[in-house]
Amino acid sequence: MKIAITGATGFLGRYMVEGMAAMGHDLRLLVRPGRRDAAPRTAGREHELHEGDLTDKGSMEGFLAGIDLLLHLASAHDHFTEAQMRAVNIQGTEVLLDEAKRNARKGFQIWVVSSAVIGAPVYSYYRDSKRVQEKIIRGSGIAWASFRPTLVYGVGDYRHTAPLLRRCAKRSGSLWVPHDGKSKINPVHVVDVVDAVKRFFDFDRGVDCVYELAGPAGVPYNEFLDLTIAAAGGKVRRRNISKKWADRAILLKGLFMDTTEDRRASAYFNLHHEHDISNATDELGWAPRPYGEGIREVAQGTWWQDESASAP
Repeated sequence: MKIAITGATGFLGRYMVEGMAAMGHDLRLLVRPGRRDAAPRTAGREHELHEGDLTDKGSMEGFLAGIDLLLHLASAHDHFTEAQMRAVNIQGTEVLLDEAKRNARKGFQIWVVSSAVIGAPVYSYYRDSKRVQEKIIRGSGIAWASFRPTLVYGVGDYRHTAPLLRRCAKRSGSLWVPHDGKSKINPVHVVDVVDAVKRFFDFDRGVDCVYELAGPAGVPYNEFLDLTIAAAGGKVRRRNISKKWADRAILLKGLFMDTTEDRRASAYFNLHHEHDISNATDELGWAPRPYGEGIREVAQGTWWQDESASAP
């Protein structure tokens, strides 16, 4: 199968390229202008590259020519501005759909893989943009599927996993957790995300398939940190701040500056973030690894200890 992949130079994208290549598919990777050297290779194998930018419609001409399937991973996340998220996640998707209708093969499909649990209770413009993205795709008439991984971790994640491991590896000090630390999160290993997508190839699928991808069970945030500290071999102590004192600190800070992000973070630690993965487990036979097992694997080696390393 001829597969095009957006977001191929990112953390999840590199794993997806490796997984699709291992299945024997022919790949065409979207890379931003001037970033051809950032394109992943698999066992020395180079893949077809298309230089383009989702915010520049003209540069996308021909990207989906002769393509059977698009794996759409490219996203502007919460560390971008709302304007950038809108341009990439919404308008960029419209550009891809227009390109598909002009140049893709008959029977073309689009599978979206986005780290956005759309039903999460804490507001996020990023999640809102992904809701709109799915609505646009759903109304396009093109067969589609959506994979929605929650907190993705793994080797090579220099934006989240590596900094967390470095904090947890300290030989002294404290890690402060807002509230009682009993609210649950549900991280998912990057290899397990790719495995779910690979299994979908063999599923007798229809259209409008949606899969929440998370760990096998929610992990209380205190336990999440304790497991990470143990995996990193740290001696740092995890401590909790009561909701009362956290709220008072935010109120005081709010007298001098904007505390929107602090209030959102406080709400995050006061809500459970468990996710229904039964569609993936029942239909695809998917079996994600528990966080304790996964983070022990990820913490092996020294890749995360280099503070100068950064996300691609």
